[in-house]
Order: sequence, then C-alpha cells, then structure tokens
Amino acid sequence: MKINKKLLLASILLFSFSSVAVESDYEQPIHVSSLKQHAKMKENTIIFSEKVLLTQGSIKITGDQLTVIRGEQPNHEVMIAAGKLATFYQTQDDGKPLNAQANDIHYDVAKGKITLKGNAQVKQLDSEINGSEIVYFLNTEELTVTTGDNERDRVNTVFLPAQFETPEKNATQSTTSEKEE
Repeated sequence: MKINKKLLLASILLFSFSSVAVESDYEQPIHVSSLKQHAKMKENTIIFSEKVLLTQGSIKITGDQLTVIRGEQPNHEVMIAAGKLATFYQTQDDGKPLNAQANDIHYDVAKGKITLKGNAQVKQLDSEINGSEIVYFLNTEELTVTTGDNERDRVNTVFLPAQFETPEKNATQSTTSEKEE
C-alpha cells in the first residue's frame, strides 16, 4: 500500500491545527478596533465604542461598547462587551465553531470564562441553547444555563441527534444509502 506523503502531511497538519486552535488563542495578542476610544489611565480601563471588534486568535467579540479592565498581571484582563447584540465566536479544539450572543458578554481572560447575560444564546452547528444567563468555560468547554426570576422562563435547547453519531456510523449509513440507489 503506497501512502501519498503530501496527503499524509496535510492531514497531520490539519489535525494538529484543530487540536490546538483553542489553546493557541490564549497565546495570541488581543487586538481591538472601534470608532471611538476613551482611556482612564488611573483606573487601568479603556472603553471602546461604536462598531467594536476584538480578536485574539480565532476569538472574535463584537458589540456597541467594550470595556477592557487591565489586570494586575499579564493576561488577567476583564472585557465587558455590551450592546443591542454583543457576539462571541471561537473555533473549538475539535474544529467546530462556537457562536454566542447576548446583551452583555463578560470575558475573564485569566479564568477562560465567558458570562453571557440578557437574551443569552450559544450555537454550535445545529445545536442551540437559550437562557437568561449562560456561563461558559473555554478550557473545559462546560456551560451552565439559568433562567430569570420569572418561573415561566425556561432554558431551551435544540439539538440534532445526528451530530452525536460517530464518523463510522455516518460512513456506514452513507455506504448503505449509496448501495440502495
């Protein structure tokens, strides 16, 4: 059996990249762009406003306003995005995109923790979770969803079971379907 070395190398590189995508995000510099900026030097705070975009590796945060509070140590910033709709995006370790949105997004860099408040929603592929508040830990990919004080509020989740099937099962179903045609 002859192995195409270029194909093997490309596959290894692709696998390696997707497995470290999230980890490498935290080693990347944080870039923020906006139409306005107000720095409060004594308070170690910068407020960006109007069409704000923050990037750090595959992480993208948008909002009408972004407040960055510098921590006492490097990589201990706290970032609070707010607006009619603030968004968060990141490519996960497995290569799947994570999309989140809320009225307020609180990103604690040191803890790797995102807190979404007000009309919070997290989407990954066809799965979707909605609640009043969602707390997401980037390193462990764990989240907690809560509702408001109103007993009628509910946490809502929509997912397609097909996303949880193994690649082997999908391949078997594809082969079976092709044979039937």
